[in-house]
Amino acid sequence: MALRDYVARRLITSFITFLLVVIANFFIFRIMPRDPAALFYSYAQAATAAGTGLTMEQVNRMAEFMGINKPLHEQFFIYLKNCFTFQAFRIDNEAPVISFRYQGEPVGRLIAERLPLTVLLLLPAIAISIWVGMRLGAEAAWRRGTKFDITLVIISLFFYSMPIFWLGIMLQVIVNPTGWPIVHYISNDWVTKGILSGTGAELPITQLLTIFSYDPLGAFVDVLSHMLLPVLTLVLYMYGGYFLLMRNTMLDILTQDYITTAKAIGHDDGTVLHYHARKNAMLPMITIVVLAFAGIFSGAVLTETIFSWPGMGGLIYEAIQQGDYPVLETCFFMMALLVVIANLIADIIYGFLDPRIRY
Repeated sequence: MALRDYVARRLITSFITFLLVVIANFFIFRIMPRDPAALFYSYAQAATAAGTGLTMEQVNRMAEFMGINKPLHEQFFIYLKNCFTFQAFRIDNEAPVISFRYQGEPVGRLIAERLPLTVLLLLPAIAISIWVGMRLGAEAAWRRGTKFDITLVIISLFFYSMPIFWLGIMLQVIVNPTGWPIVHYISNDWVTKGILSGTGAELPITQLLTIFSYDPLGAFVDVLSHMLLPVLTLVLYMYGGYFLLMRNTMLDILTQDYITTAKAIGHDDGTVLHYHARKNAMLPMITIVVLAFAGIFSGAVLTETIFSWPGMGGLIYEAIQQGDYPVLETCFFMMALLVVIANLIADIIYGFLDPRIRY
């Protein structure tokens, strides 16, 4: 099968998968205990009574946009139309999809403010975890049965099996006496200096940019110090999975005949390990690596909650607690889209690297 035909087939399969996930996302929020229509108006009435930002006009506009008061089959086709036009991600004040938890804030604006903070946290954590896990996994497989291998396997299994929220709390307990920052993503010193208003836990990404424009070096050091603990927590937890997968894949690769041949013709250990074994062991790692970066959108719910990091994980956690269906439905839709795209990218990379997969 030609590569073009393989890619076309994967595109069709990915579209069907995405469509099924979108349909599931629609029905999940219609069978949940609280009726969306009743929830919409209960929030509007409470907001009107309290004099907050959410108005009945906004709720009526969103109810009309989502077809809440229409029969289920009409809601479904309206939902499909809205999904494929990405109207939920508008950030203007007339955006049709708004948050209940944040009193009428457009969901697209909330995501635009939270997502950069999640990327700031998860991108270095994932990159470090993958690099450390794959490198140590290859070395451990090459030295199978040695103290080096056994020690790394024990350490990896220890952190990989540990609940991440417990690991984060333990690191906070250990570091707290030193005075190192253990919560939020920036200190309140910027507020006391009069540069910002509010608290560090409530700073949106626009205020973070304001800090960097005022004092780039000071802001960089401050954010980096706040990132250290949550990034360390994520690295310790995630690297074990990459290590174990790479080690097991390498153990299988090292038994192949071409590895024996490479050794027999006089290649040194470094050449055999890096240019023959590790390159071929990368193929099974492609999917897990691509999916890891696609998962950045969903954030790290437990880690962000423990460290009061206002990213996507925190937004999803708050939406679950408050029954903020518009935020949840929009986030789940985007997460599904990114995962399907990531799988498609991984499949196409497979086809380029190994022609046997096309058949």
